[in-house]
Amino acid sequence: MKPLSLRDLNRRTLARQLLLERAQLDAETAIERLAGMQAQYTPSPYIGLWSRLCAFERGDLEVAFTERRVIKATLMRGTLHVVSARDFPFFRAGVPSALEAYPQSVKVLAEMGLDVEAIRRDFRETAAGGPRPKTDFGAVLARHLPADSPAGFGMTMISGLELVHAGETARFGFFGTPYLQAAPAPGEITTDEARAYVARAYLAAYGPATRADLSAWSGFTASAYAAALEKVGVVELKGEDGRVYLDIPGAAEVPGDTPAPVRFLSKWDQLLLAHARRERVLPEALRSTVIRKNGDVLPTFLVDGVVAGWWDAPLKKAATLTLRPLVPLAARQRRAVAAEAE
Repeated sequence: MKPLSLRDLNRRTLARQLLLERAQLDAETAIERLAGMQAQYTPSPYIGLWSRLCAFERGDLEVAFTERRVIKATLMRGTLHVVSARDFPFFRAGVPSALEAYPQSVKVLAEMGLDVEAIRRDFRETAAGGPRPKTDFGAVLARHLPADSPAGFGMTMISGLELVHAGETARFGFFGTPYLQAAPAPGEITTDEARAYVARAYLAAYGPATRADLSAWSGFTASAYAAALEKVGVVELKGEDGRVYLDIPGAAEVPGDTPAPVRFLSKWDQLLLAHARRERVLPEALRSTVIRKNGDVLPTFLVDGVVAGWWDAPLKKAATLTLRPLVPLAARQRRAVAAEAE
C-alpha cells in the first residue's frame, strides 16, 4: 500500500469528523461518532454540530442535555467535554481523571495533607438531593482546605470523577454559575474494557493516528493504551513522514483528492486538539496564532480541508460575523467562505 500523505490523513480525518459532508444524524449519535466534543465554551458543541449535521437545531442538543442523553463532564486532558450517556461510563473509566492528567496537582494536594476521598464523599452527599450550584461544592471544599488556600483550589481535580454539569447549565450561551450533580454510576466496566473502548472510539473519530496522538488527546501516556490497542486489533499504516499510523480494521480509505467544502469550527473545536502533530488540519505556521499561549483556541474556518482563517460573532446585539483570513485566498475561495458564513 502506498504510504499515507498529509493530504490522505487530512481527508480521512475530515470524513470521520463529518466535515466532508453533513450527516443525517441526531446530536447524541453524532457526539458518539466524534468521540465526544470540547465544551469549555458553552456554544462550542452547538456550533460544532451545526457544521457537521444536515438539520441541526439548537434545541436538539438542549433537549438531549435536559433528558441526560448527553452529559457534560471533566474528561479528556482534565477539560470539559460532552459525551453521550451511553459512552460516559467507558470514558469515565478509560481516560485519566483530572488528578491523573495533572500529577503535579496530586503532589500539591498531598503536601497539603488533604484527604481527597473524604472530600469526594462530602461532594456525593451534597449532590444527593439533585443539582446544586458550584459554589455549594466550593464551600464543602473550603472546609477541608487550609485557611490561606486560594478560593476553589483543586475543585476540578477532586470533583472530576464525582460530579457532572446539570443539563440546564450546558445550554448555548450559559455563562453563569454552573450547577453540578452526581455523575452516573460507572457500572460493571473494567479498566481494560474501558480503555479498549476509548482507543477504538478515538481511532474511529480521528484516525489514522499515532500512539503519540492518542496520548495527546486522552491525557494518558501511550503505554497506558498498549494492551487496549492489541485488544482492538489495530492495523498499522506507514506515512510518507516515516511514522507508523494506527487504524481500526476495515476503516474507509478516503482519497486525498476528495473535495473538501468550507467548514466553520467552533472555539476549542476538538479537531484542532486531537493530535500531537496537528499539521493535517492546522498548518504549523498558523499554530501559534490559532492556539494561544493561555490555551485558548480560536474559532476557525477550513478551506480545502485546512485552517485558513478565524471568525468572530457576538452572541448579543446585531448578527454580525467577522472573517479574518490568515492565508491568501482566491476569489472563488473567498466567495465560498462568505456563503458558508451566511
